Amino acid sequence: MSPLAPPRRLVENLAWCWWTRPRASRIGNSVFLGGIESGGGIVAARLDLATGQVERQTLAQFEDDDHNNPALLAAEGRPLICFYSRHDAEEGLRYRISTAPLSVADWHPEQILSFWGSTTYAEVHVAGGEIHLFTRVDETRWGWRMSADWGESWSEPRDLFAFDTDQQVYMGSALLGDGHTLRIGVSGHPKEYEKKPLHDVWACLVDLRSGEVRTPAGHVLGNLRTGAGLPLNYTALELVQKTPVDRTVNLLDVSSGPVFEIAFVSKIRDDHSTRDAQYHVASWRDGTWHIETVAPAGRKFGYIDAGLYVGGMAFPEQSPDGVVYLTRESQGLWHLEEWRRQASGQWTGRDLVTPGHVRLTRPWPVTPPSRDLAVVALELERYADDSYYDTLSHLVGAATGKPE
Repeated sequence: MSPLAPPRRLVENLAWCWWTRPRASRIGNSVFLGGIESGGGIVAARLDLATGQVERQTLAQFEDDDHNNPALLAAEGRPLICFYSRHDAEEGLRYRISTAPLSVADWHPEQILSFWGSTTYAEVHVAGGEIHLFTRVDETRWGWRMSADWGESWSEPRDLFAFDTDQQVYMGSALLGDGHTLRIGVSGHPKEYEKKPLHDVWACLVDLRSGEVRTPAGHVLGNLRTGAGLPLNYTALELVQKTPVDRTVNLLDVSSGPVFEIAFVSKIRDDHSTRDAQYHVASWRDGTWHIETVAPAGRKFGYIDAGLYVGGMAFPEQSPDGVVYLTRESQGLWHLEEWRRQASGQWTGRDLVTPGHVRLTRPWPVTPPSRDLAVVALELERYADDSYYDTLSHLVGAATGKPE
């Protein structure tokens, strides 16, 4: 086996948070990336895999809060669309459309979509030519709008979720290979210091073609297109994990492969320490959820203990079940790894780059992967222990050693 190489730096000064998508889309030799600069600039970038050259454009200027990072939608023959929000600010979700197909250079003026509340994060999926846009609204709701003409016009906003909680709600989503089935995982903030914390994990499916919302077991909950039965409280969704009373969790990703999987992290339940942080994968098999511990997550990379800011997990696109990328700290070193479930049911991992003392966080798959680049992550140069402002990170990447 050839020796591991250090993390390969791809893009300087680029960051993102967990709950936006797409983030790293490959079309031919180009990878299209959406991120935020250390000074708060909203960035759309194109990485040329053949030359390593990076073309980037700053589309807006916000606070230097990494929650403001954008979702960048790239599709063959279409203009790019970049969606972004100011973290919990009293205004709508913004977007800009490039003036030419797959062009980073020039963009139409910014437009704003209302969701009847402040928005944070954008998750965007294309189904049958329609753009389906999801965003968190007023911290405890997740709203939806749809465009059938590539962002020229939009349906009226509709809430998919409205949770009875006084803390932020997080959602992960993944579109399946059939082009219309959307998997969704949901959980609450890991903190304890409000009155109605939600530390369990829930799931549902949405057929973007018909609008039907149902549980993985097949129980119909409502319809996104007609609004029937919506918005959904967490009590209507399928419970993936009833978290033990002494622990708290943070949702990280949802799979798009043949088995419905949800990645999350847990730790001891308190707001004053990060103790016994563990990575988990929940898998829907044989009509029930199986919760498996993958690996220790190690220490947090920054921000408050209640936030549970450990490295992160992400599933490869449409890969077989039991495969996940993760970043974590172990014995003072930070790792970017691929972990696999063995036939015995145990998980084993392998480093994709040389472990080092520089913090590695928030991995994300390149979709689809190339032979030389399958996963990217953030290499942190600066991240505070008491804030998520004024951070500085760089995008690094790794191959998995498998053919394209």
